[in-house]
Amino acid sequence: MGNRQTVTAEEDARLVKSILDGNRVSFRMLINRHAATVRMFVARFIPMLEDEEEVTQDVFMKAYESLQRFDTEKANFKTWLLRIAYHAVLKHLRNESRLELVGLEGLELETISDEATDAVLGDTTSYRLILLKQAVSQLAPDDHMLISLYYYDGHPLKEIAYIVDRTDSYLSSRLQWLRKKIYQTVIKLERHEKD
Repeated sequence: MGNRQTVTAEEDARLVKSILDGNRVSFRMLINRHAATVRMFVARFIPMLEDEEEVTQDVFMKAYESLQRFDTEKANFKTWLLRIAYHAVLKHLRNESRLELVGLEGLELETISDEATDAVLGDTTSYRLILLKQAVSQLAPDDHMLISLYYYDGHPLKEIAYIVDRTDSYLSSRLQWLRKKIYQTVIKLERHEKD
């Protein structure tokens, strides 16, 4: 699979060069290659179809306007595009400001053991998976996207660091903290259902 990714990245780089040389058809080819990836990413966080389409279109417009700043030494085109999508989604969600986040009283995150976290997050029963999905959806938008990029999409930490403009070490610590926060939210949701 790594070889296929290398070929795709090289083809993308050639298309970018062609676009910068004035060939607009090459941009349509880039859009066609990456539209599904961008749309799926955006749709995960923006459920309204009209908003999703608008943000997706904004991502490609921003990419076109910023194409001269694309640097193959820093990232491949797909990762660069996801960076633009990440910031566009974050901007949209902040403008919407209709987020309801779960209050996390009770357990202190520092006192939660890795074993307890692993046990809860590793439970694949349908009931627990529903609670995990609820817990992740109640995270702040940037944290929700971080969890999605790492756990759901399987992007390497170095790639995510580029997308979200953070260091690998920060993200590693943040992911560990988020695992405990999700654990805490799941426990709170379970308690709430029992009451």
